[in-house]
Amino acid sequence: MKDSKAQSEISPEVDFTGEPKWNTPLVRLETESATHHCNVYAKLEIVNPTGVHKDRESAMVMLDMKKNGFNELVCSSSGNAAISISAFAFMNGFKAHVFVGDIPDEKLQLISMFQPEIHKVKGAYLEAVDAMRQYMVGKDIYNANAGYCPAKLEGNSYIGYEIARDLKADYVVCPTNNGTHFVGVGMGIRKTGSKAKMVAAVAPKSVIATSITGFYGIEQPKIDTVIGETRGQLIEISDDELIKSTKSLAKQGIFAEPASAASVAALSHIDSISGSTICCTITGSAMKYPHAMRDLLTMQG
Repeated sequence: MKDSKAQSEISPEVDFTGEPKWNTPLVRLETESATHHCNVYAKLEIVNPTGVHKDRESAMVMLDMKKNGFNELVCSSSGNAAISISAFAFMNGFKAHVFVGDIPDEKLQLISMFQPEIHKVKGAYLEAVDAMRQYMVGKDIYNANAGYCPAKLEGNSYIGYEIARDLKADYVVCPTNNGTHFVGVGMGIRKTGSKAKMVAAVAPKSVIATSITGFYGIEQPKIDTVIGETRGQLIEISDDELIKSTKSLAKQGIFAEPASAASVAALSHIDSISGSTICCTITGSAMKYPHAMRDLLTMQG
């Protein structure tokens, strides 16, 4: 692993007009390392501009739009993707259309801050995706949605590259829903020649991890391919485990939204990890959702 100076950088270096130059922190989780008798590290994507790994995706979308002459984009989201893509569109002077289903008011307020055109849809994420597809018919507009946008996978691949560069990991664990983050990180890991096993942490029945509730798997079959080629696995996490892991991270100074804690919660389900080196991606900041986090931190779990 590289020297402590490289790991202690607390803000990403980003060139928004050229190639992304990120270096998000990699920190040791002492509690989980002691509990599981191994070396557990967290890759802190919460230090990105809007506090979420999706900023990696959005930066690459902006570059791809400029390269191909687009100035208008569309995206459906459960919240974080819409916040990120709207912020980056605002920075670059592009028009953003975001389709959202029934999401918390806190997320809706954050999205509106960046002045996209918000299309509210009755239902959940998949209903928003359907409405987005119908809206795009006959329009010359950039599709920045998961499952349709290779630039998003490329953005996440930089996370995998940085992990492999800085850590000889046996496992890399990612919160997973659509699978864009998981597949992209796996792409970056494999390009370096790393033998790390990729673990997808999912919470399809969660009522607190709204960013990954449902496990829609829009990037399939690529999710299964990454798991198969790396000899990894898919692990389902309960809300009790998410609460426990979110609290553990908070007590270590990492304020992550519950969906992000899925990567840490998954550790209890990985066989024979004693002595291993594991990296958990922490994908979203809790500081954007004060009401939800206040309630969660008082829950039992």
